[in-house]
Amino acid sequence: MKNINIIFVITCLFVSILFGGCAWLHPNIPSGGGTTGQFTVVLTQCKGNAGTQDLTVVVTVTNRGTNDRKFIGGSLEGTMAVDIQGNTLKPYSSSGVLVDLPTAVPVKVTIERFGPILPGTLMLRTLRVSIGSRNNIVEFRNVPIVW
Repeated sequence: MKNINIIFVITCLFVSILFGGCAWLHPNIPSGGGTTGQFTVVLTQCKGNAGTQDLTVVVTVTNRGTNDRKFIGGSLEGTMAVDIQGNTLKPYSSSGVLVDLPTAVPVKVTIERFGPILPGTLMLRTLRVSIGSRNNIVEFRNVPIVW
């Protein structure tokens, strides 16, 4: 675990020098969380698959309103990312994942097949995740990718 933390710090220093910033965050929550409308979203994982050249993005969504059901992560609703080379990535699902969101209960949502992305890409400059519509988007910056 200590070696992983050292690699993360060195990577952040390198990216900070080259690209102008890297958030110093806990390794299990690569880029913190955000809110949109009645939803709080925490990014818990961004994992690359070299074989399929895509990403799996995992977020935890907490509904602060009444019980609801939403599509999360649909490319037609604005979910997208930009890698450090400036390439745009989108999830292969246009509608996203349909999820029940009970009041005040954190729910883990996995958005699979997000790409295409070249293996070894270290970071996403931005990652936007929609919750139900283009009006509810949470944006994360400087998201490290675990391969």
